[in-house]
Amino acid sequence: MKKLIRCMAYKSGSLYVAVCLDLSLAAQADTMEGAINKLDSQVHSLIEEALAEPKYAYQLLNRPAPLSLWAKYYWLKFMAAKNGNKKQAVFFEESCMA
Repeated sequence: MKKLIRCMAYKSGSLYVAVCLDLSLAAQADTMEGAINKLDSQVHSLIEEALAEPKYAYQLLNRPAPLSLWAKYYWLKFMAAKNGNKKQAVFFEESCMA
C-alpha cells in the first residue's frame, strides 16, 4: 500500500514546530532544520514499527492529526500562495510504501 505523508514546519514563538498531519506526529526545536529532522526520525520509526507489526499497521498508519492542525496547514498554504512564503512555513510531502 502506498501512503502520502503531508507535513509542515513553522515558527511558533521562539521555537520551530514540525507536524506530520497524516500520522499525527510533532516535533519542536530551536531551528527549522532541527524540527524537521526530529519529525523525520519519528516518521521513520513509526513506519518501521508498523512494518514490524503487520497486525497493527493499519492503526499505526491511519491516525490523522486533529482538525485544527489541518485547518492551520491549509491556512498557511493559502497564505504562502497568496503572499509568498517568506520562509514562515515549509511544506513537504512524501509517499511511502506502508
